[in-house]
Amino acid sequence: MSLELAVQRWPEAKRVCVVGAGTMGGGIAGHLANLGFDVYLLDVDDRAAANGLERVRSSKPPHLFLPEFANRISTGGLDDHHDWLMRADWIVEAVVEKLDVKRQLFQRIATTMNPSAMVSTNTSGLQLALLAEGMPDAFRERFVGSHFFNPPRYLKLLELIPAPDTHPLALQAMTRFLEDRVARRVVPAKDTPGFIANRYGMWAMFHAIRTAEKLQMTVEEVDAITGPFLGRPRSGSFRLNDLVGLDIMMDIARNIHERCPHDAHRDVLFAPASLARLLERGWLGEKAGQGYYRREGRELMALDLVTFAYRERREPELPSLKELGRLPLGQRIAAALDLRDPVGEFLRHHLVPVLQYADHIKSEIAHNVRDIDRVMQWGFGWEAGPFAIMDAVGHEKLGIRAPGKFYAPGAILGFDGEYKPVAPEPDFATI
Repeated sequence: MSLELAVQRWPEAKRVCVVGAGTMGGGIAGHLANLGFDVYLLDVDDRAAANGLERVRSSKPPHLFLPEFANRISTGGLDDHHDWLMRADWIVEAVVEKLDVKRQLFQRIATTMNPSAMVSTNTSGLQLALLAEGMPDAFRERFVGSHFFNPPRYLKLLELIPAPDTHPLALQAMTRFLEDRVARRVVPAKDTPGFIANRYGMWAMFHAIRTAEKLQMTVEEVDAITGPFLGRPRSGSFRLNDLVGLDIMMDIARNIHERCPHDAHRDVLFAPASLARLLERGWLGEKAGQGYYRREGRELMALDLVTFAYRERREPELPSLKELGRLPLGQRIAAALDLRDPVGEFLRHHLVPVLQYADHIKSEIAHNVRDIDRVMQWGFGWEAGPFAIMDAVGHEKLGIRAPGKFYAPGAILGFDGEYKPVAPEPDFATI
């Protein structure tokens, strides 16, 4: 079937096959079931797939809008259900982040899939060019990266990445399908290691750990500074690390470091001392019961980065957070950068380099600065992305060299130094 005919069927897709019943695969399956799709959830065998569905049923916060929506998900082993691959209107790969494993799976999918089907990978950073290399033409022309964020029901961002041979018609149709039928806020990203979210977001997360160690600050102090005070979620930095999973962070960082030898700042992605010790002990964060924090009953204990022992969590004594907290975000940050206290010290050593790094890699990872800001807002929960923050604080104060503000009324500053007109920000309703 020609691609032109195939894409005409995509808006009416009903059956989705999710291959990989782990954390992300299960979350994607649950989200699609909420939307009324018939979902086939496949894994290496029946038990692994069934266990994945059970995790979907019991997840907190819940993946499913109603418990009975789990009935829309069928589970099975990959070897026993090639027919599900043939029936699916869309095949989503969500297996382990290993290039050889994914490529072997795609070779099976390419010989089995419905000629009119869409096919995508949920990789969080492996390059599409490597995944699609050597695959049949009919596979490559419709193959894209569809990077969901966890949990998909609650985080609406999706990074959409074309492979080198993805047909523009397929990319355009997939964008519409993901926005209209899958309720995603789609941000296009370039096929570079880590895409936008992990290339920039992971670097910022690692940099916060390094800065805390360098300045001998506590995890509570850093989380207080990098939470709502900076227009970010209450989890701050170290609590976010635990929620993501320290092993997952390290795997992503290692992949980006290995594949970006040209990046002069990539060594930030080496494991900071505290992270290395936690990984050695298997203290991987929330899923292991302990990481930078450990829960004891209803109490959350904090890791002392010096003694490496857990102690009762302490409310940090940082009065400037409250004093400046009522100011608008840009004014708040600008004022805090002038402080001669731990807040100002941390922001000068951490936030300024993190904003400068966004400016450094912007043209490599994205098509424009707004896409980077959207990723950090929609995927990480930031009130404002790095470029909006730079404009609000002031480029000169941050050491940013640009011919003008990144945002102007109805336009954004392009990488060529010229302003480009842009459509207004879309309105979204969350249910």
